[in-house]
Amino acid sequence: MVDFKVSKRMLVNFRGQNKVVGGLTDKDKVAILLYISKEFANTDKEEQLFDKVMLICKEIFEADNTTLRLWDGEVLVPVKFLKETEPPRRNLKSGEGYSGSVFEEKKTVLFGDLSRSPQYLDEGEKTRSVMCVPIKQKDEILGTLAVESDRENFYLEDDLEILESLTAQLALALSGVRLIEGLLTARAREAAILSQLEWDLRMGRNVQNQILPQDLSAWHGLYFSSHYEPMAEVSGDLVDIVRGGASLTAMNIDVSGHGIPAALVTMAIHYQFRRSVLSGLGLTEIMEELGENLREQLPESTYFTAFLVRIFSDYTFGYVNAGHQKMIHFHAQTGVLEQYDTKGVPLGILPVRKTDYEEKQGKLEPGDFLLLISDGFCEQRNEEKEEAGQDRIKQWLSEEKDALLADRPEFLDVKELGKRFVQRFREFQGQTPNGDDLSFLFLYCSNSIPLALEFLEKAKEASKNQKWEDAYALALKAHSIDSSLKETLMFLGKMYFRDGKYDESLKYFEQYLRSSGDSAATTLYLVGRAYYKAGKIPAAKRALKKALSFDHSFAKASILLAQCYLKENEKPKALKVLKQGVKNTPHSPELKASLHKLETFLKRAS
Repeated sequence: MVDFKVSKRMLVNFRGQNKVVGGLTDKDKVAILLYISKEFANTDKEEQLFDKVMLICKEIFEADNTTLRLWDGEVLVPVKFLKETEPPRRNLKSGEGYSGSVFEEKKTVLFGDLSRSPQYLDEGEKTRSVMCVPIKQKDEILGTLAVESDRENFYLEDDLEILESLTAQLALALSGVRLIEGLLTARAREAAILSQLEWDLRMGRNVQNQILPQDLSAWHGLYFSSHYEPMAEVSGDLVDIVRGGASLTAMNIDVSGHGIPAALVTMAIHYQFRRSVLSGLGLTEIMEELGENLREQLPESTYFTAFLVRIFSDYTFGYVNAGHQKMIHFHAQTGVLEQYDTKGVPLGILPVRKTDYEEKQGKLEPGDFLLLISDGFCEQRNEEKEEAGQDRIKQWLSEEKDALLADRPEFLDVKELGKRFVQRFREFQGQTPNGDDLSFLFLYCSNSIPLALEFLEKAKEASKNQKWEDAYALALKAHSIDSSLKETLMFLGKMYFRDGKYDESLKYFEQYLRSSGDSAATTLYLVGRAYYKAGKIPAAKRALKKALSFDHSFAKASILLAQCYLKENEKPKALKVLKQGVKNTPHSPELKASLHKLETFLKRAS
């Protein structure tokens, strides 16, 4: 049974339509992910794992039925379900029914009312609302998991998000279960079974790889390099980066233990960390959220350490440590490698509050770098039983950094530094196997920032004096020196927009959004305007809808979104947008005028 209370949903009739009220809250989601991790980590039989999947789906999603299908090489076989249906379940070919379609297309589906898709209905089928998710390992689909309700529109996108996370953990847990069950089989099949189990564990690693940061492109003059190496196939270490427009937050964590149980916990930590950062929490508040939301759901005797650092647009930074390895700061001006630490205990052992953690500050100068690193490096022993230790780690960093700067003093190739550091570690390690999971994250502040900003300031001055050609030339020079600086990208985007060169403007706006992580409503509105002017109406609608999701009272965004719908001759949708805008911002004369104008036009047209 689920050992925490989940908010229940109800289906009500509102203005002639069925609507769902209630359902999963953010707190529910975190509790559910940790519950799934804990339950799957304590499962050692395939049938028991499938039973738990059924129980979780029934209680969390209030499912009328749930169907787990696995691919046997020819068809999708229904291996587990809550109850038999009428007509009975049958094997499905790829592309047959909604489960076969999900398997073939490798894409999740959510049907609010299955009766509107009769091609997926068997005669006598009662199911109406369905979520169906592929169970996948990279590009290979192992099967599907479908959660079904007899009520229309019973499931929402939030439910689908949790189901997708559940299937990712199911794929990983299935690897562990097969490992345990495989070890109990006959000796005659041992070699073949172990080969299959190794493949399953590799599958688990591929699933976990999906939560590692995929985008290591530069952010506002900061460059990154990371390393992730499990002791076995899956790891209890994790690095992550969240871009937030005016700041960037990075994390390095280390879960106690190894293998699949620790790896399952990292997935829940990853979700909670990103949720906390995007909610605007401070670093000590994030530590409290990580500790308190995860502690009761962790498997027995499991805890984790964490180091968080948040870097701002002016290159000042704050950092907090929860029992993790100290962060290293290389000062380019002095050549000193300094270690940073703060007060704080590991998470998951005892109740914690934000006051249990201390936040300290620092500043990155051009040429500096920070290094978040797990203790697997300094605690590694070589063939002579010597421990690497922190002093040796600092020595490797210093020597390899000096060698790189000797060849190219104007820019430290931090990716190459990461590779050379790992090579020095390998030379020390020799033939000794890894004693722990390994991970690190370099954050390098480019030497080129002052020069690029100098040209940008000159470009701004030229623009102020209406010397447009000079402004363009100087801004493009700044961009060529460092293409990741947010101010340069925004300046060029606005310049080209002002001059009606909308496609060129969008090139810089899009790069700004990708690299900065800025999701402010005003920024998204500006980009939406550029798409609108460029005639890219679908893209404009996406940007404006996102802007309104962050600020529903943004009158200009509502008006422009309505204009997009009018461009597509979708007058009812335009009217709906304006009415909602007036409801959200009743004191906006522009919105009221736009609504009155459209209503008058529609009356005359009718």
